[in-house]
Amino acid sequence: MGVIMKVLVTFKISKGFEAWLKMVDDIQHIMDELGIKMHWAGTNPEETTVYDLVEVSNPEDAKVFAQREDVAKARSEAGVEVESTETLSVISKDKF
Repeated sequence: MGVIMKVLVTFKISKGFEAWLKMVDDIQHIMDELGIKMHWAGTNPEETTVYDLVEVSNPEDAKVFAQREDVAKARSEAGVEVESTETLSVISKDKF
């Protein structure tokens, strides 16, 4: 197993936050299988940008997740502009 880490990510969406949330629910089982946990997600007032804080138990599995065709298709259909995905920061310490 790799190093557990949290990552703050952002990306653009075109179909609103609710469409994105439904997609997340639909692929949750894949995230669970790969040890990816979303701690928090939010959007700007226009619902065109998502920010999320995810924890990955193995960075290699996160790469597998990002490269899966079924995940990419689900994200695209939900309005995610995949090419806009940006890692804002690795989070080393936090408080919930």
